[in-house]
Amino acid sequence: MLKIVAMELLFLMILVVPALVDSESTSIDLYSESDPYSDEGCGTARTCFRKPSDCTGTSGNKTCEMFTSWWPTDDGSETNFALFGAAKGYIAVGISRSTGMPDTDVYACTSELEVKRSYNKPTGHENIPKSLIGVTDQSVLYEDNFIKCQFVRQQSLEDGDGTFFDISGNYTYYSLMAIGDNLNNGNVTMHRVREGSADKVSFSAAGDVENDYTKLRLKKAHGAMMTIAWIGLAAPGISVARYFKPLWSNRNLCGGKVWFAIHRFSLVTTFVLTCAAFVTIFVAEKKFLLPEEGAAKFLHNIFGCIVTALSIVNVIMAIFRPHPDAPKRKYYNWSHRAAGMTALVLSAVTILIALNTNDPFLPNLSVTAFWVVIAFVVYHIITWLLYELLPKVIDSRKGSPLIVRVPENDDLPMSEGKNIGQDEVVDENPFYKRVMHYLYTVVVIAVTVWVVAMVALSKE
Repeated sequence: MLKIVAMELLFLMILVVPALVDSESTSIDLYSESDPYSDEGCGTARTCFRKPSDCTGTSGNKTCEMFTSWWPTDDGSETNFALFGAAKGYIAVGISRSTGMPDTDVYACTSELEVKRSYNKPTGHENIPKSLIGVTDQSVLYEDNFIKCQFVRQQSLEDGDGTFFDISGNYTYYSLMAIGDNLNNGNVTMHRVREGSADKVSFSAAGDVENDYTKLRLKKAHGAMMTIAWIGLAAPGISVARYFKPLWSNRNLCGGKVWFAIHRFSLVTTFVLTCAAFVTIFVAEKKFLLPEEGAAKFLHNIFGCIVTALSIVNVIMAIFRPHPDAPKRKYYNWSHRAAGMTALVLSAVTILIALNTNDPFLPNLSVTAFWVVIAFVVYHIITWLLYELLPKVIDSRKGSPLIVRVPENDDLPMSEGKNIGQDEVVDENPFYKRVMHYLYTVVVIAVTVWVVAMVALSKE
């Protein structure tokens, strides 16, 4: 009897113990064995990138529009990928050297049940289909306009080309994911929704991709403040000082001439916003972007620092400016004008670099922002040329002087809100200037509001 009981116990141990071992093993790697599209293990055993950032995948009740996760294989030589999203055409993950689509190694799971590889060139918007090298264990499912797929990618290839990025070790890249509803001969087309990581991440280790909206919002604040400062305030403020001193010659504002009150308010506010934007972007980036971050970002950094420095220098010069009758006043006048004009030109270049249509510094930023600023720069140049030429043209047609120049020292000191030392132009018939000025003001406000709106509405 005892012998029979012992044999039964031994038989039970043979059955139960392996089951317990298998159960423990399964719980450790639950996401890869049962449901790779859940949020279990995110941030600890694997890296997850989601839109919206707090969605729970298939394991909860908050649906993800897009979900991508990856984790290294046991030997660390390959990386597992799992993707799913609501799309009729494809869902793709991108390993990118840029914050946007350029220079990106793309892997797309399509509604035709295939995994496709392509490469986005560093310039332009061309997506080049590539052979699916270094990828194994593909599995794609498409049902109810939802695509789910898994594949394994080698972290590096000795015989790979330059578009197969090495993701092993300490190499980091920006993570992108996108969904689209159309295919072209089985290949991806323009995406419907795209999401990018705020910082570079590792594709060879488990972690998490933080949709750092705080950083993104700081970038938006930086862009909005610089736009308001240099398009909305500095451009009209400098225009008033150059061309509109006599426009309200019989009126005072804030204890001084109208032109000077407008100029002072515009440029002081520009200085404050520029310094605030300068601090904001360094809080967001926590570093100075070097050339390896990309030529556009590096140049934007350099020009932005120069603009900020010139703004500060101009304010300091204005505080310590000589009296209008002082012999050194002419040196101040030229230095003040040179610093202001240089800063204005560089600010336009810096803003356009950030809004560039190839790789804008904000995700999903509308390309219209770039072209609106281009149009404004052209309009601004034409307006200034007209301010310079029209008096001479009207002068020649009338056969009598349209303008009379008042000696520089005829004005009261700037401290009393009068002139900064330039010869004042008295226009006998300023109606055309008034019309141009009011039109210019409307254009400035419209462009500023439009660009700030585009920056604010760029999707997170």
